[in-house]
Amino acid sequence: MMIPIRCFSCGKPVAHLWEDYKKRVENGEDRKKILDEIGLDRYCCRALFLGHVDLIETVGKFKKF
Repeated sequence: MMIPIRCFSCGKPVAHLWEDYKKRVENGEDRKKILDEIGLDRYCCRALFLGHVDLIETVGKFKKF
């Protein structure tokens, strides 16, 4: 739902990189190039970003008050 603060495997802080990554992907840049430039070299951190599906807005529709 939301990007984790740290990588599950190695513990590297990654949450602060998510907005930049998301914005650049929407502009049509290559995902590999973006991950290289923002400093995600480990495969565990890359998998976290590539496999993440942002569902917070979808889930927010069903929240009971």
